[in-house]
Amino acid sequence: MQSAKKRDTLTVEGLLEAYLCENTLRPATVGTYEQAVRRWTDDVGIREVDAVTLEEVLRWRNIILGRARPETWNKYRRHMRALFNHAVKRWGLDSNPFAEVAPARAGTRLKKTVDVDVVRRALSLLENDEGNLRPGWIWAMIIRAIWFTGVRRRQIVELRWRDLDLEAGTWLIRAETSKTHREWRLPLVPQLIEDLTELHRRTAEKLGRDAPPKSAQVFNVPLFYERYKGPELREDQVGGFFHRLSEALREPITPHRLRHTMATQLAVHGDIRTLQEILGHTSISTTMGYVHPDMVRMRSLIEHLPDL
Repeated sequence: MQSAKKRDTLTVEGLLEAYLCENTLRPATVGTYEQAVRRWTDDVGIREVDAVTLEEVLRWRNIILGRARPETWNKYRRHMRALFNHAVKRWGLDSNPFAEVAPARAGTRLKKTVDVDVVRRALSLLENDEGNLRPGWIWAMIIRAIWFTGVRRRQIVELRWRDLDLEAGTWLIRAETSKTHREWRLPLVPQLIEDLTELHRRTAEKLGRDAPPKSAQVFNVPLFYERYKGPELREDQVGGFFHRLSEALREPITPHRLRHTMATQLAVHGDIRTLQEILGHTSISTTMGYVHPDMVRMRSLIEHLPDL
């Protein structure tokens, strides 16, 4: 255990640095921790760990809830609690004020989806392959890949040719790309196999090889269009494209909305256990969030009430 004297000099930023040094986290998770610490210092201004009190944490909670949804506060609280638990363990901090504050009640909201006609309009728009949506053909493939598999944005970026078996029609979701840290295979529909076969041919042709390296990124947009900087497609570039696409359509469309739409469309067929496997959920209750009452059946039931 570190001495109290050394703890007196510990800042929240220093605590974050120590925590990240001892724990192997994904870049996106690291970013969330950094964001939480940055919000804390910007909103409250207290940097010394020993100076953080329950009263200040409660004041920060009220600031966050005054401008953001409860989920935002819960996310910040969860990450700051983990950091201060580390301070308790490593530096002998007397207590963790973030552990003393309860999460906010977030409620259950309907998943944000996108109308199927909007998806079709997006694909039609990309066929023109012009403006700031180029190269349209590969972005259309990415949209179909999310639509027919429900994968997350990170899994699009992390997909390698070795993860695909086009003959068997499967896509391996590797544990290191999975939110639940587990591995599973997804089936590929014929349209997606056709897309990936064409992409494989184009990639090999662009590289001047018989076939792309097994370790190469599958949806490597920068390979086909110099606008995208870097050797491979990044998550932020995917986000930027969908932002521009949303502006062009005048409708919000994101990888997460596509995933939610795909899951909602399949949930009505009732095979929730299989849908759970497709989405990679560890808990069936998470998958059940996509099950919504059928409006026609609800209306029909209500109509059995006597007139007034």
